[in-house]
Amino acid sequence: MPPPPLIPPAATAAEARALLEATGWRQVGVGDWSWVLADQTDAMAARVTPFDPAYRLHAQACLDGPPNRWLPKIDAILPLRREGYVVVMERLWPAEEERAAAFCAALGIRNDSGYAPPGDLPFSEADDHLIALKARIQALIDEGAERFKLWGGSDIRPGNVMADAKGQLKLVDPVFVRGLGIVEAVRDGRHDLLMDFSREALEDFMTIPPFQPGEDTDALRRRLSEVYAA
Repeated sequence: MPPPPLIPPAATAAEARALLEATGWRQVGVGDWSWVLADQTDAMAARVTPFDPAYRLHAQACLDGPPNRWLPKIDAILPLRREGYVVVMERLWPAEEERAAAFCAALGIRNDSGYAPPGDLPFSEADDHLIALKARIQALIDEGAERFKLWGGSDIRPGNVMADAKGQLKLVDPVFVRGLGIVEAVRDGRHDLLMDFSREALEDFMTIPPFQPGEDTDALRRRLSEVYAA
C-alpha cells in the first residue's frame, strides 16, 4: 500500500487534507473534531485535526504502548501547525451497535458524556486484553484530569467503537476535552479556564468541523482576542 504524501509540519489541517486528496485519498468521515480520509486500497486511514488534545493522548498511548487487540493499529502521528496533527492508522468501519454496546458494558468504565451502558448484554469475548485496556484508559483519564482544567473524562460508548476489516472491535476515541466548555469559557471571559491552551491553538479549535464560517464563529473569534488581550 502506498504511504501518505509528505505533509509539512507547518501545514494547516485544511492543507493536509488537500495534500491527501491530491494523491487519491478520499474523505470517509467527519466527526466533531476531525476529518477522516482513506487511501485508495481501503487499508489505511488518516485522521486530520487542527486541535484535539484528548485524542492526541489516546493516539500516543496506542503508538507507544504494547499492542492490544481492542485498540486501533496506529502507524504514525504527523505534526501539523501549532497543535494540529494527522494520525495515520488502520482503516476501520462502523461496528454492529449491540455488540459495541456489550463491549462498552464489559469494559466497565463510567461514561462522563451522558451514555449509560445497558447492564443486560452478555459479552463472551472478554480476555486479558480487555482487562489491560481498562487500566490503560483509566490512566488516560487520570492524565487528562491532571493536565486540563476543561477535561471531560471518559467517552466510552458504541459510537466510539469501530471494527477492522475482520470484524475485530476497536475502541477509537475513549476520552474527551469539553469543547462546549471551551466555547463557554471564551464567551464568559474565563481566561483562568483557558490557560492550558494558547490563543493560537484556540483559533485553530474554531476551525474544527462544527464551526461554520459566519457571524457566530467570527464573533467568538473576536471574543477570544478580547480575552487574551485583557
